[in-house]
Amino acid sequence: MHRRMLLRKSHAASETACATRGQSLVESALVALVFLVTLIGVFDLGQIFFIHQTFVERVRNAARYGVVNTFDATAFKNMVLFNQTTVPEGKTSGIFGLTADQVSVAQYDSGTSEHRIVVAINGYPYRFFSPLIAGVFSGRTITISLPSEAP
Repeated sequence: MHRRMLLRKSHAASETACATRGQSLVESALVALVFLVTLIGVFDLGQIFFIHQTFVERVRNAARYGVVNTFDATAFKNMVLFNQTTVPEGKTSGIFGLTADQVSVAQYDSGTSEHRIVVAINGYPYRFFSPLIAGVFSGRTITISLPSEAP
């Protein structure tokens, strides 16, 4: 009799251990899923911030270049795309695939004390890695406007 009771207790303990292992596996899978989604989301946000700040810096550099040089829209666009006034040999698109069509350059009130150089990037497509928001979305327009003295 005593032996049967031990076998029953042993069998019950074995079932409890299996149930605990199964529960741990399910919990681990849920935690891993949340962790991976969060990690990919952080990568997406980091990528967007990095690209946006790079574009802001390029637009600022082009506007600064435009303030101290004579107006040349093509040179200003190249400053945004390639960080130099001429197109490098063999290059067709700029940083992160930015194209000349996405960069606009204008001057306003030329010859007056209100003369301004305006450089902008519009319609750049951001690509997300996260499966929850996967796709391509256009970013907001980045515009820098600086006063300039007419040469």
